[in-house]
Amino acid sequence: MDLPKVLSPKPNTRRKRNREKRGKRLEIKELLMLLALGREGPIGRYRLKELIGLSEHEGWVKQMLANLQKQKYVSSSKTGCTLTEKGKILLENRLKTLHIVDIKPFDLPLLKAGPVSVGLHLQNTADKIGLAIELRDIAVRGGATGATITFFKEGKLSVPSVYPDFLSENPSLLKKIQDFFNPEDNDVIAIVSAEDEWRGFEASITVAKALS
Repeated sequence: MDLPKVLSPKPNTRRKRNREKRGKRLEIKELLMLLALGREGPIGRYRLKELIGLSEHEGWVKQMLANLQKQKYVSSSKTGCTLTEKGKILLENRLKTLHIVDIKPFDLPLLKAGPVSVGLHLQNTADKIGLAIELRDIAVRGGATGATITFFKEGKLSVPSVYPDFLSENPSLLKKIQDFFNPEDNDVIAIVSAEDEWRGFEASITVAKALS
């Protein structure tokens, strides 16, 4: 006989949420690892742990590297680990899946809210964003000290809820962003600030993943 519903075992929703949260964090860390290997390689495991913020989790780093090496995305030598050609294609595809056209250091004092800043160019994602302040909060939870979210629509750069037409007040700023990122209609350019460059990269990936 079936147990009454009130006595039926209930799924551990908290445990499930924790697993999902951990899974998402590992996905972000793995992409950050690929980015670090692509930008800094050859690089040793200990330095890699520092860059991706997993100095206290050597097991995670070792396992992620082992998995990537097993699939021939990463090669290892005496000088350290580096992406193979197959790994470079994987990184490119992972970035494309998150609509990331470009992600790189971008020093723009007028929009910077920390020691360093990273520019994140997301293709055709402006319509997915509700409130820019929510996206900024996501960036902060991902390790940023702040973030400025700009939309490019109809040839105009705007900061939602701040300046409807940022172009009219800062034409030189628009030119610098256009020259650096070459945005198209409905693109998002996020200026993500952080204490160091790699925390900026991680927060930028967190923002992109939230919109994917």
